[in-house]
Amino acid sequence: MRAFEISLNDQKLCVAGIGEEGVLTSIVTSVARKNAGDLFLQVGGLINPTRQHVDWVSQKPLKVGDKVQIRVVEADAVDEPATRNSDNRETDLEARKSHVRNLASQLGWKIQENS
Repeated sequence: MRAFEISLNDQKLCVAGIGEEGVLTSIVTSVARKNAGDLFLQVGGLINPTRQHVDWVSQKPLKVGDKVQIRVVEADAVDEPATRNSDNRETDLEARKSHVRNLASQLGWKIQENS
């Protein structure tokens, strides 16, 4: 399977891979603010068709001068994700409905729901 071998300052953090179907990401984020900011690394993905969100590295702090290396490899095995979260379609649907109701209220709209 295609995988990402992730290193920080020449130290291996993980080999991440999601198998035959899904999305694999490695993101370096910089958040700028007036007097401060955040800089961090995240490695994760989405495994289909189980709809599991996985993370190997979650918001690992970085600093200026750090060297993040991503090597794309073919691997027979990858590291176990640090976290796994499955989609809960019922909870997600209720959260989306709540969001739409809140937006409608803010905009002065009236929602008519089917029974």
